Amino acid sequence: MTVGNDNLPMVPVQAGRAMAEGSVARAREAYERFAEAGEMALNAFETSMSETFQGWRSVMGSSRETAHQLSESNVAGARRMREQWEAAGARLYNAFEDNAAHTLAAMREIGHRVLVASDTNIRANLDFAERIAQAADAREVASLNVTFLQEQARRLTDQMVDLHQTTSRLAREAAVRTETP
Repeated sequence: MTVGNDNLPMVPVQAGRAMAEGSVARAREAYERFAEAGEMALNAFETSMSETFQGWRSVMGSSRETAHQLSESNVAGARRMREQWEAAGARLYNAFEDNAAHTLAAMREIGHRVLVASDTNIRANLDFAERIAQAADAREVASLNVTFLQEQARRLTDQMVDLHQTTSRLAREAAVRTETP
């Protein structure tokens, strides 16, 4: 049997199905490469941020050492000033590092949840495309479409609730850290 349209050449059903299945397979392969590249980018970002913090640590350490050397040559008053400066600098740096670490962890958790949700949705769409390509007739296509739309609506609702709960929890945790001395 062949399927026809007045504006298109006649294409045998099996050839059309084979083209559709091949296209879905190529799309799935392309997505797998995209997902892998995304994960590599996320890992590179985390590595870069880690190296940035290491740089901050070394700068703070060298500043402390320089201050220590300079103040060693002064009298007891300078020593007290150095100790106060070091304590204030340590508190400032520790607060900065703590806040930055928590912010990055929160960003990573939200980003991870968004990536997982996106990945789930794309894979569901590719699976749906495969089922459509293998459908026997228009009735089966319509049934698959209705089922897919219902599943997708549930999936998106669950993902949005999860993302809302996650961001709310992270905001509450940040507020508690801000309020605690």
